Amino acid sequence: MKKNEKTFFRVDWEMGFMPASRKKFLFINLGFLALAFLSSLILDPVDLFSSSTLSPEPKEVSFTLDNQLRVLLIDRPNSPLVHLVLAIGFGSRDETPETYGLAHCLEHLVLFRGTRSKEIEVINRSLRQKGAWVNGHTSRDLTLFELSLPAQAFAAGLKDFIDLVFNAQIEEAELEQEKEIILEEMSLQASEPLSLAASVAYENLFPGHPYAHPLIGTKETISQLTAATIMEAYHHYYSPANCALSVVGDLNQGQLEKIIRDYFGQLKGEIVNRPPIAPPAPLAKTIRLTEELDESQSHLLIAFRAPNFSQLEQYSFDLLTAILGQGLNPLLALALNSRRVPLANLAISYYSHQYSGVFFIHLIVEPKYVSNAENEALRFLRQLHRENFSPDDVLGESRDYIYDFLQSAKNLVKLNAARSLEDGLSLAAAVSSYLLLLGETQLPSYLETIDRLQSSDLRQTASRYLGRPEAVVVVINPKKKAAKEK
Repeated sequence: MKKNEKTFFRVDWEMGFMPASRKKFLFINLGFLALAFLSSLILDPVDLFSSSTLSPEPKEVSFTLDNQLRVLLIDRPNSPLVHLVLAIGFGSRDETPETYGLAHCLEHLVLFRGTRSKEIEVINRSLRQKGAWVNGHTSRDLTLFELSLPAQAFAAGLKDFIDLVFNAQIEEAELEQEKEIILEEMSLQASEPLSLAASVAYENLFPGHPYAHPLIGTKETISQLTAATIMEAYHHYYSPANCALSVVGDLNQGQLEKIIRDYFGQLKGEIVNRPPIAPPAPLAKTIRLTEELDESQSHLLIAFRAPNFSQLEQYSFDLLTAILGQGLNPLLALALNSRRVPLANLAISYYSHQYSGVFFIHLIVEPKYVSNAENEALRFLRQLHRENFSPDDVLGESRDYIYDFLQSAKNLVKLNAARSLEDGLSLAAAVSSYLLLLGETQLPSYLETIDRLQSSDLRQTASRYLGRPEAVVVVINPKKKAAKEK
């Protein structure tokens, strides 16, 4: 990367494939991962709040190995831990109807099954003894593998990690054992309202498009997967040329850069031809679906398509997300309350993928309020392009009665940006995803762009994405028996 580059890094993962603690972090802070560190501090130091709050400019090292693995090292002086995230260009979008769930299944197998130079139990025990934490995630676009461990154990732990990820041999018996776990996970997700609603929303928001593929697969496709199919995908996609690596740690301790070059430089693999995906066709209508679960309240999920990973409108969408559903006075909550729609919970999130994005509004209400909540929420969102987000939008004394949603959202973005600096693992995940999904694409400074945005920019974005009759509404109602008992 050039010294004067200013970019924003985002990593978005579907709910259900991560520990609760990280899920909470990503859910609350979507759009802010690594934001300040790379768009401001590394590449061109600027004030977040005041110049006195910033430490000296950190160091970054960027290079591509002979095997085409892209690497970015980020210096955290005196950090006792090293965080490493390997992003692999293989996700549910790469699957066929016969192999739905393959990417997620392969992630499981890499972490928990198969043989390498040593038995999998030996490798995992060795990593635990070194104080290492290893995990994996699957999304529409990517698979991530994470490693965190004490700096003094990095070299030995990295050797085990590479053996774990790149030297797997999967047999039929081990695959069958892992299938049982995945099928159990599938059943659990089908019984969780938000996971079920999100899955249904993706399927209907992107009909006929690779983003509609079920992340975890179906019972039929998982049951029919063979070790031969798994190993074919593994050898094809798990190639260094189809990967990106980010490491956050003390670059001056233990020759970290040399270790990365030596260990990863030995890997071999072919360049993967991963063809681009066409944009999804227009929906041109609102799709409404209803499911029932053993719940006491109704869950309402309203889903819209949104800007993709590289579109500049993502900046406006981050502010709209903050205005509508975050902070002390979420605008959508205020609007629904004024329309006599009592809410038990409101959560709004924006997920950007390489070729599209998704905007989720999740409401929990009493069953008798579902229809009213849906109608009022859609009515308000489709009129959002007329909203005044700032006192600057009106003239005269009326300014005194307009809450400054715009500036409040900008402050929230900056606060979350500062917080994101503290999470080295999430920072590494954001960077590796950026390297793989955006490549040479340059984005403007995130914080500077956020500061420049005006209400007119938000209204224009809201009109394009939320003002049209293109949405998916998923209602999860209590089973009739449960509703009667209540």
